[in-house]
Amino acid sequence: MIIYRLPTYDDYELLRDYVVEHYSNHETSISASLGLTNMKYEDWVDKITHNSEIGDEEWGKNYLYLVLDNDRLVGLLSIRYDLPKHHRDLYGDIGYGVRPSERRKGYATKMLKHGLNVCKEKNMTDVIVGCYEDNYGSNKVIQKNGGVLCNILKKEIKISNEWTINLNSNYYRINL
Repeated sequence: MIIYRLPTYDDYELLRDYVVEHYSNHETSISASLGLTNMKYEDWVDKITHNSEIGDEEWGKNYLYLVLDNDRLVGLLSIRYDLPKHHRDLYGDIGYGVRPSERRKGYATKMLKHGLNVCKEKNMTDVIVGCYEDNYGSNKVIQKNGGVLCNILKKEIKISNEWTINLNSNYYRINL
């Protein structure tokens, strides 16, 4: 059973192992982590909690969920449902990452579906989701969830696809 919840101070070891697995696979950027590796762990938890309850001027309100399957951290899900327009256009409304050993098992598709349902509950009518053009798995996940390619952007040295998902469609509510 998949559980989505905010991180706590007690999750340090769980997240440390998650980061170590990414680094062991030569991945130094942890998707959807909101700066996990750039600050003291307790400060990161405080930031996540604050942004879920109060938000801030720069990022608005958002959730960062740990995604657990049988107590194993399989991924992170960032739902940015109150972003200022300039951040929304740059980062999108939903971000997700799955640990390397758990990829290609359907977790990302389920995570995005969950994020879309949360956005719908927050009265959003559409969602922007982006990923690099060469991230074929993520592009497929977004398409499975009703994504329509709306923009192709050059970000630094990579090409990024920007997708929109209409939340008035019932397609994203289909259970896997």
